[in-house]
Amino acid sequence: MRKFAARSLITLAAMTTAILAVDTAVRSQTKPSVKPNTTIEITRPEKIENTSGKKASFVKMFEDITIAPSFTPKSIQLRGISGGGVETQKKSGRKVTETGDCIGFIDAEPDHKITLTKPFKYLNMQVKSSGDTILLVRGPGGSWCSDDVGDRNPAIGGDWLEGTYEVWVGSYEENTSFPYLLEVTEKQ
Repeated sequence: MRKFAARSLITLAAMTTAILAVDTAVRSQTKPSVKPNTTIEITRPEKIENTSGKKASFVKMFEDITIAPSFTPKSIQLRGISGGGVETQKKSGRKVTETGDCIGFIDAEPDHKITLTKPFKYLNMQVKSSGDTILLVRGPGGSWCSDDVGDRNPAIGGDWLEGTYEVWVGSYEENTSFPYLLEVTEKQ
C-alpha cells in the first residue's frame, strides 16, 4: 500500500507540475503538440522547477519521527493511507490488548516509526480519517490495538516507555484504503 501510494503521489505531483508549467500561448493552440498514439513517459525529476510563480506544496506521507517529552509543536500530524492485506492479529500476536481488539487489516511493513528518546508520562496517538480505520502500535513493552474510540477512528493514550514504536494504520475491511492523519500529542 505504501509503495502504491507513494508512486501515485509522485505521478500526481509530476502531472500537476507539468500542467502548471504549460504556457498560456501553448494552451490556446488548436493543433495538438503530441501526435496520436504517442507514448508519454512521466518520470520523477530530480529537482522540480516551479515556473508558474504560484506557491507549490507537497504532502509528505509515511514519515518517521523522533520526539522527547514537551515536544513542539504541541501536536504532530503524520499522513498516510490505511489498509493492507495482513490480518492485524498476525502482526500483534494477540486477539485482544488492554486498549482494544486486534481486528482489521494492515500492510506488512509499519506505516510509521516513532522513536521516544525518553519515557512519556502521557502520550496520545489518534487517527483521523473519513473511513473505518484501526491502529496497531508495537514496541517496548508489547503490542496495543485500537478500533472505534471516536466515531470510526482509533486512539491509544497513556504512559510510554523510551524506545522505537512501529505504527500501523489499517482498515476494518481487507484491501480497503483511506487517507488519514495520525495525530501525536501530549494532551489528555
